Amino acid sequence: MKVTVFNGSPRGRKSNSHRIVSPLLEGAKEAGAQTEEVFLIERDIRQCLGCFVCWGKTPGKCALNDDMAELLDLFLESDYAGMATPVYNMYMTGLLKNFTDRFLPLSMPHIKKNDDGSFYHEGRVKRFPRQFFIANSGFPGAHNFDLIKAIISYQDFVLEIYRNCGEALQVTDDDDPRLIKKIREFSDALKKAGREMATNGRVSEETVRDVHLEIISDEEYMAGGNKYWDELIDD
Repeated sequence: MKVTVFNGSPRGRKSNSHRIVSPLLEGAKEAGAQTEEVFLIERDIRQCLGCFVCWGKTPGKCALNDDMAELLDLFLESDYAGMATPVYNMYMTGLLKNFTDRFLPLSMPHIKKNDDGSFYHEGRVKRFPRQFFIANSGFPGAHNFDLIKAIISYQDFVLEIYRNCGEALQVTDDDDPRLIKKIREFSDALKKAGREMATNGRVSEETVRDVHLEIISDEEYMAGGNKYWDELIDD
């Protein structure tokens, strides 16, 4: 059992996305899974050229010589593959979008039609990992994820995590004990989700609910964030 997460945050190992991924993978590891988090910012992933060489001249093989071939192999050999991103301009980061653009070699060129009238490219490979998605936003409120949810709604994910007030995850020992307790509970829920995914192939509704419990009110978060920026600007 292998669980891999591709982290699309430019902040890499210092990101709030990593703060979510880490306990989730810890829980999966406790359940016996082999786990890995790939920080896309640390890898050489060039932009897709739209040349379609991977569909014609060299089927299944990209014309670009970078880290993407290795990462595609890692994706395909995983039993569960997750994508993690902060919300940038109401969507995923350019890093993660660029990464997913480079999945083109995994598709066949011929267009097919679904029964519902939509169209698709059939997969080149016969086995794909089951997938999950993690998004966090530096804004309060729930509407920051509307665009992401709309775009990925047609996919069958094992788990979707949407965490608002993301900067609150950078809690320190000097912060409000109530917030520290909430973050700890959030981390415990993520570990449980990882264990359930690796053990049962699904995450219970109760655990999904616990993962999405409020860690700080919108008003408290907004006031704290605005105060931080006022002090920074004054300096």
